[in-house]
Formats: sequence, C-alpha cells, structure tokens
Amino acid sequence: MRGINERFIDDLKNGELRFFGELSIKNPDICLEIRKNYINLYYKGGNAVRITQKRDGYSFEFDARYCLNKNDDRNYEYLSSLDKRSIQDYVQAFPTILNEMDSFFLAHSKQERIYQHNLIKTNQNDLVVLDIEYAGWTRDKRLFRLDMIGVLRLEEGYKLVIFENKYGTGSIGGQAGIKKHYDDIVDILDFQPSRDELIQSVINISQNKSDLGLLNLRLNKDDIKEVEILFVIAGFNPKSKSISNAIETIKQTIPAKIIYLNPDETRIDYKRAMDLFE
Repeated sequence: MRGINERFIDDLKNGELRFFGELSIKNPDICLEIRKNYINLYYKGGNAVRITQKRDGYSFEFDARYCLNKNDDRNYEYLSSLDKRSIQDYVQAFPTILNEMDSFFLAHSKQERIYQHNLIKTNQNDLVVLDIEYAGWTRDKRLFRLDMIGVLRLEEGYKLVIFENKYGTGSIGGQAGIKKHYDDIVDILDFQPSRDELIQSVINISQNKSDLGLLNLRLNKDDIKEVEILFVIAGFNPKSKSISNAIETIKQTIPAKIIYLNPDETRIDYKRAMDLFE
C-alpha cells in the first residue's frame, strides 16, 4: 500500500531532504510520486531519483544507464559511484543527473512519457491526477500497472478514475489494446483486496501530497462514491474503425469513458469524455 510516514514528510518539508521537496514544487518538469515507504522524483517522465526511507536515514538510487548510448558517456562512472546513503552527494549531483537525462531524451525520445508527465502536472483542479505507474497484484498473482489514477470532484464526494493513456497511432487493438486494458482493470477492481488497497493508496497519496504542499486535497475513505475507467487517446483519429472494432469486443461491467486529445493538449475536460460503449 502506498504512503510515507510523518518523519519522511517532515524531512522533505523542513529537514535534510528539503532540497528535493522544494524542487518538486518549484520545477514544472519534476513530479514527486508517493510509493510504499519511498518516493520517486520523475523528470520529464523519467525517474531521476528514488529516495527510500531506512531505519537510520535514507538511500538514493539513480539509473546511470541514462548516461549511456548518447555519444557522451563521461558521467556514467561519476554517477554510478555516488554514495547511495549520502544526501549531499545526490544534491550536488542532481543538476548533472538532469542534464544527462535531457541528453538521453534527445537521443531516445519518449513522447508518451513526457505526455503523461504533462497530464499529471496540468490536471490538478476538479480532475486531480494523483499518481502515475501504480502497481499491484491481481487475484491470480499477476503484477499489474496502471498508467494513472486520480479523482473527479462530484457534487458530493469524488469519483475514482483509472486512466489508460494511448499516445499516437499504435496500441488500440491487439494484445496491448483497449479491450486488454479494460479487462485487466476490471479484474483488479473485482478483486476486493486489490480494490481496497487501491482506494487506501489514493487516500494516503492525497494526504501525503497535501502535507507536502503539492496538492490541495485530503481524501477520506467515505469520499470515494464511484469508480470509472477513462481512456485518454492522444493523436489518434476518433473515427478510426480500429477503435470501434475493439470496443465491440468488450463485455461491459464497469463504467468507462473515452476522450480524444490533440498531441499538444494535456488538460482533460471531463465533460468532453464520451461513454466508451456508445
């Protein structure tokens, strides 16, 4: 279950981790995401640093492979040799980490990752994107990963929204298409332990982010009134038969909607979302 404790929060706000806490508020290219006793700081969709709470402090991780395969590997050894228990090492190295990630993204563009990053940064009003890359286990012990989770403000309470993002012209049908993702999300929500853990994680994340000054929202368990799946389709022709063909094969059990956005459009107007099955 996702969430961090009061000591972790206080260190990010006022203590030895304050550099990273303030960066997540001030830098629009960085988002801080809550995990189980650790956090990830994502930079333009890539994981810049993982900070894990230990009994006697914190440990840090950066994937130094971002330094490779871009015609300039000089910082690989430096960033690989950082002391994983040294806050100061990672504070000093952080500008280098971001520069290396920028260079990597130029050589290996991940437009869908950047797009997802912009979705979470843009949608923080009536529709609040709370988390990306949410992972858990199904009834049959399969690991699942949800693109994003969030809540939509209702007249009374909130609707839990499970997002599936599709960017570009691929992945509408086939083994990683709309039907596959819909069925997988239904399996998660129909398995009560996974559903309960998901809802509690949403509550924990909202409270943790509120305490950190990242969010103006504190949810309680009774606030979640409904659940819905939302397919966000960016840069794809809504008249394509591949979409309607995929939808026709789905057995509807949980409400779902679909919204079409331009590749440069990241604000989700939920009023534009259409019933997936109509």
